[in-house]
Amino acid sequence: MESELSDVLDELIELQQATDEAHAELTRLQEELGDAAQWTEEQHVTWRDAWEDAREPWWLLDTTLEHYSDTIGLDRDELEAMVQKAAGHVPPPVED
Repeated sequence: MESELSDVLDELIELQQATDEAHAELTRLQEELGDAAQWTEEQHVTWRDAWEDAREPWWLLDTTLEHYSDTIGLDRDELEAMVQKAAGHVPPPVED
């Protein structure tokens, strides 16, 4: 079971990293393009294409988290937190 969990985590970490990279690319593109109200049609198409490209890793991560949480019997949020921690995410501070 531990080896299986390790393999699952490795796969999920790769998906999390792909998701993080896609998000970083969208952020970079948005900064480059500036105010969306001023975009040309070509810039809107560029943004839409980048958004569509970014949706795939997000969707894969989400569905894979759901699948593995059911398969290995871990709470989905707990599994996601493990993956994010292993991928280097810093959890937000807990508000009282």
